[in-house]
Amino acid sequence: MFAREAKIKHISRISWLVSFSVAMIFVHLPYHGEFATFDIGQGDAAVIREPYNKTITLIDTGGKVTFGEQPAWQKQKYFRTNGETVIVNYLHSRGISKIDNLVLSHHDQDHIGNAKVILTKMNIKNVIIPAGMMQQSSFKTEIKPYLRSAQVTEVTNNIQVSKLPLQIVHPFKSGQAKNEDCIALFGHIGGKNIFTAGDLDQSGEKQIANFFPDMHVDILKFGHHGSKTSTNPEVINKWHPEIGIISAGRNNRYNHPNKETLETAQNNKMTVFNTQINGMMCYEYSGLNGHFKVKIPHEPKTTTTAN
Repeated sequence: MFAREAKIKHISRISWLVSFSVAMIFVHLPYHGEFATFDIGQGDAAVIREPYNKTITLIDTGGKVTFGEQPAWQKQKYFRTNGETVIVNYLHSRGISKIDNLVLSHHDQDHIGNAKVILTKMNIKNVIIPAGMMQQSSFKTEIKPYLRSAQVTEVTNNIQVSKLPLQIVHPFKSGQAKNEDCIALFGHIGGKNIFTAGDLDQSGEKQIANFFPDMHVDILKFGHHGSKTSTNPEVINKWHPEIGIISAGRNNRYNHPNKETLETAQNNKMTVFNTQINGMMCYEYSGLNGHFKVKIPHEPKTTTTAN
């Protein structure tokens, strides 16, 4: 800008344009894909971004659970949820403005509470919900008014959705979008088999294991934030997962993750990562190779990888 010589000016401008173009390409067409779990407190939200941003799948949105009506003095006039400050901001930083599939595993507030923000701030092509959820009041108040042009697809395990990188393995029938009706997803990403199932209980996990007897899991997202109601010991022993992910709030009132779940993981020699300790965590992959990127406990500026 300030160079007097025309030649230097010309070279500098070309260099700046090339650098800017390369940076934009790397942001909007990244070589690596990822399966990332957001640190959104006592809730659940994860994103699967295929290499070159080929498809974007957001699984649940997190959301704050309130107990009873808040007094007027506690209500903030201008309030931004972590759906905007964490999820939307992160997606924008990755050059993402469109989501191909928004999967809402069931109707609990800590899984769909931020859906209205995501639907408002992002361009959503398809909303995937468990069969029977459209009839529930939670859908009619929390989802339907904010859909805009998004299409809604109710699913069971025998329905597959376009541009969804994982297979739907639960529910087996229509229900009321409760924990036992959760959408469970399973598939092969970056050389690893990944399983995630919202708040699905032990009985549901066992049904999946029986229905898919040859199923093997490498990366397991613990059900129900590490509650003892999920993570069936028999199923885990059969699946032999290497890595477990827990999404739970710090000092939460439910004492998640429960001792029983951690013992099951220990008995199966799993490496466990927890948003309470590690914050946001990411399995980054390209082709058939991937690695885990997490924060080392008590050293927030350092990162480590687990193959």
